[in-house]
Amino acid sequence: MDKAGSEYWTQFWKDASLPSPINFSGKSIHDYPYRILDKKFRKAFSGYDTKEKLILEIGCGNSAFLSYFHQAFGFQVHGLDYSEHGCMMTRKILERDKVPGEIRLGDAFNPDTDWTEKFDVVGSFGVVEHFDDTSGTLRSFSSFLKPGGLLITSLPNLAGLAGMIQRTMNKPVYDIHVPLTRERVSSAIRSAGLDEIFTDYYMSVDINVNLEGIDGKSIPATRLKKMFLKPFRYGSKAVWYLEQVTGELPTSRLFSAGVFSVARKK
Repeated sequence: MDKAGSEYWTQFWKDASLPSPINFSGKSIHDYPYRILDKKFRKAFSGYDTKEKLILEIGCGNSAFLSYFHQAFGFQVHGLDYSEHGCMMTRKILERDKVPGEIRLGDAFNPDTDWTEKFDVVGSFGVVEHFDDTSGTLRSFSSFLKPGGLLITSLPNLAGLAGMIQRTMNKPVYDIHVPLTRERVSSAIRSAGLDEIFTDYYMSVDINVNLEGIDGKSIPATRLKKMFLKPFRYGSKAVWYLEQVTGELPTSRLFSAGVFSVARKK
């Protein structure tokens, strides 16, 4: 069961605006995290013919990733979400970006039969950590894959410093996540019966904390908490500037933004 619940996501997407198109080649420091993710995706698809292949994003509500996968790699894109409002927003994003695709309202744990073992790639970005049974969740997501297909997962690193701060400053939001380390994700992949290709932390540092409540409203004393967090945000960006000169610094459980994994269905 989703620790957040369907009502949370319905309200979450109702309060959200459409995201700007993701600029994975942008030179702005604000685009730097996307450039790091772009490297991860290109590593995942290295030696893999992606043109006209089928990709499914599970938990696609208000996601700009599908447009990126079509424009950068030539995928035929599909999305699945159990929030009707989230699906509606994703359809608007595809329409805005002039990307053809199918967005379906449904349950990833009870898939429609015409979508089982259909896709070459299945991705979930910030989804798996909302479920207690990580290996069971990955196993369910892999049911959409053809044999030999790729399962790509990214999730925030709430087992590090950002998670510690999140738990202190906004525990209700922390509590709808499962803090997962690289090692726990790797173990869950193997327990799900998948072949692990790689599991890594990504970004050497990114201390990002959500200061909105589970009802979408700002939590009390937000101004003071934002002031406390400013040095962490400025410090993260200072490291990003440095890395554009020196190259990427080592990742770690303590400071990295998240975990990125790629596995193959047997």
